[in-house]
Amino acid sequence: MSKHTALGLAGATAFGGACFLFYVFSKKPPSQSSFPSEQERKAIFDKNAVTWDGGIGLDEALLGIRSLRKQLVTRAQGDVLEVAAGTGRNFRFYDPAKVKSLVVTDFSRLMLRKALEKKEALRGIPAEFKLQNSAKMKFPDESFDAVVDTFGVCSYEKPVETLQELKRVIKPGGALLLLEHGESSWIYFQKKLERSLLRHVWKFGCYHNRPIRQLVNDVCDTQTFLHTAIFTDIYIYI
Repeated sequence: MSKHTALGLAGATAFGGACFLFYVFSKKPPSQSSFPSEQERKAIFDKNAVTWDGGIGLDEALLGIRSLRKQLVTRAQGDVLEVAAGTGRNFRFYDPAKVKSLVVTDFSRLMLRKALEKKEALRGIPAEFKLQNSAKMKFPDESFDAVVDTFGVCSYEKPVETLQELKRVIKPGGALLLLEHGESSWIYFQKKLERSLLRHVWKFGCYHNRPIRQLVNDVCDTQTFLHTAIFTDIYIYI
């Protein structure tokens, strides 16, 4: 597997940032006192599947996430695996001239069902859909030219082990393409993320304050991190 370059992208507007803050921090305190198990988080994703696209579509547009998805996914080529694919929000950005085949996985049955409904957005790319946990994949070593994961590392029960599993299935010279969000480089907002963490995990199944940069550093060979910071940092690793 080739070395990785990490490109940090900011580009979120002040208005988008304000919307983000209201969205994350204005909810009532959670009634739960402990974090959900993996099975409970799977149930959270199943529950959110029907309303997911409508709920985050505007936020992604305001924060520039849609364009970041496109910037990442258009780099995929050859035999591609997308893990934690959710409802298939990346499908429109795969290039049929570059992608030979696509395997789509998620551990939420209902999320995967919504993704399957968007199969036409792949514009003829041969695709398989598999219900599968990214931490324990059934693919042989070195099976794919590229592995795509957008906003998945925040949701893995064991993120480092899962990243190692993603790396395992990549062919020599292949690419691990990640678009992730995590801890803020702004101390004030990092504290906000920490205080809202329990509520956020129970609502979205996502640990939004994880040290993504360090987690990826633990697995990838070499990275050059340029810059990004807007409340909760957004990283794109190529």
